[in-house]
Amino acid sequence: MPGKHKNRRSYRDPDRPRGQRLNERERTQILTLYHIAKWNKSRIARELRLARPTVISCIQEGILHQNGP
Repeated sequence: MPGKHKNRRSYRDPDRPRGQRLNERERTQILTLYHIAKWNKSRIARELRLARPTVISCIQEGILHQNGP
């Protein structure tokens, strides 16, 4: 059926505790892969073994912080 959601498994590493914040190196790596290497969000999540919403929020935060003081 077109337009129907696929039930996807999370790319999150099962060994990583839930709620653990990203460190500065992980944030920088996500933003670099997104902006410079032009990777899409799903690929970043898959390769770094992070949940896709985590990657999306990191990219949105990064864009907001880059324009700030």
